[in-house]
Amino acid sequence: MFNLEKGNGATLTDQVYAGVMHQIETNRLLQGTRLPSVRKLAGTLGVSVFTISTAYERLVSQGILVSRTGAGYFVAHRRHVHNRGGAKTEEMPIGRPTGAVSFVLNTVDEGRYDIPAGSGFLPGDWLENAVSPSVIGRLVRNEVKCSVPTPTQGLPMLRQQLATKLNNEGIQVDVEQIVITYGATQAVSMICNIMLKPNDTVFVEDPGYMLQHAIIANTGAKIVPIRRTPDGPDLDALEELAHEHRPKLFFTQTLLQNPTGTSTTPIFCYRLLSLAEKYDFHIVEDDVFSDICVHKSLRLAAMDGFQRVFYVNSFTKLMSPAMRVGFVVTQPKFVKPLVEQKVLTVLSGSSLQESLVFHALQSGRYQAHLNYLQTKLLKARSSAEQALASAGIQFDSHPVHGMFLWGQVPCHVDIDRLIEDAFQKRIFLSKGSIFSPTGSFAHHLRFNVAHSNNPALIAFLSEAIRKGPAM
Repeated sequence: MFNLEKGNGATLTDQVYAGVMHQIETNRLLQGTRLPSVRKLAGTLGVSVFTISTAYERLVSQGILVSRTGAGYFVAHRRHVHNRGGAKTEEMPIGRPTGAVSFVLNTVDEGRYDIPAGSGFLPGDWLENAVSPSVIGRLVRNEVKCSVPTPTQGLPMLRQQLATKLNNEGIQVDVEQIVITYGATQAVSMICNIMLKPNDTVFVEDPGYMLQHAIIANTGAKIVPIRRTPDGPDLDALEELAHEHRPKLFFTQTLLQNPTGTSTTPIFCYRLLSLAEKYDFHIVEDDVFSDICVHKSLRLAAMDGFQRVFYVNSFTKLMSPAMRVGFVVTQPKFVKPLVEQKVLTVLSGSSLQESLVFHALQSGRYQAHLNYLQTKLLKARSSAEQALASAGIQFDSHPVHGMFLWGQVPCHVDIDRLIEDAFQKRIFLSKGSIFSPTGSFAHHLRFNVAHSNNPALIAFLSEAIRKGPAM
């Protein structure tokens, strides 16, 4: 059929795989043709049976061959043939983001855009040193028991390390109050599932994180928006609406709120907790960006002692989008219901991922990584804000830390045309109304500072704002 070249740099298995593929692609092996048996081809090529079997099974896993018990391996019919590994596949068409789900589909599809100015993720090369490759290898070889399920509440050693971290930050917590989750999104979903029923009222910040809004809506609860100010949620409006609606939950981000980048002041935090007590609602404090805040102020969880606060955090944003490890901290009576919700969705977590986070925290590598990110973000933020302002973007406030800038395009600009033209030029812009449950903030854009000092982006925005309606 074909020959192998020992010592050419490719493994014998790879050469067998490539040789069979070439025979199929050149029609020397037609659909339905039976291949030589594993033993026969091994004898012909002078290699082990294991080498041939491994190559054949790789082709089966890709749908190129089919295996029939007692009969051997056959070239698959075209309806069974899937794309070869590494080849470009036809992907589900995704239009420009118009809602929470389509927004996420755009942001997680790496390579769809040349300039991901509206992305919620940091550049890949900023995260390369978050996890040591040597640690991954050591864990897989020696420490992680891949054949044993991870405890449903999360690895005990990671929960202990998180308890130490939080206590050092002034958030007093016992290890048994921590439940490891598959990122912050699962934590939010779990909380909604144990706390809400259809027609309950939930307060959210406006603007706020759109995926939270979608998760809440999926429970059948009624969403009531609370305007976000530079100092935190509008508490006068919140009290008036709480008196009317009696909410079950209020979702907020105390530090570096998404999308505005603002942080809630301590005075606002104290009053918010007082209102939660007065009107008998719980608060979900989403704290996923706090670790890049250079000067951390008080968190609600630290003030409240988990009487009315669910505290949610995650390592996905700051370590790796592929590192789906988050956690929720709550009072003991909610731990069992949360764990039960986790079991119903993902059963348990990943021992490898949880071990990687544990080692990063324990070794000090995570803190060193945060110091690096803080320096990068401070520099990027300053240059991005200046560049965007020069293009005509107007800012409501000027937070000095974090990933996001919340800017407004002048009202004379056709914002939908602007975003569509950007989409066609492979520039990802995040329209402000996506972050609003009422569809407000239509002329705002959320900018990721790590991607928003690109000269092509600034030139595009400058031209669009200069031309205005005639664009």
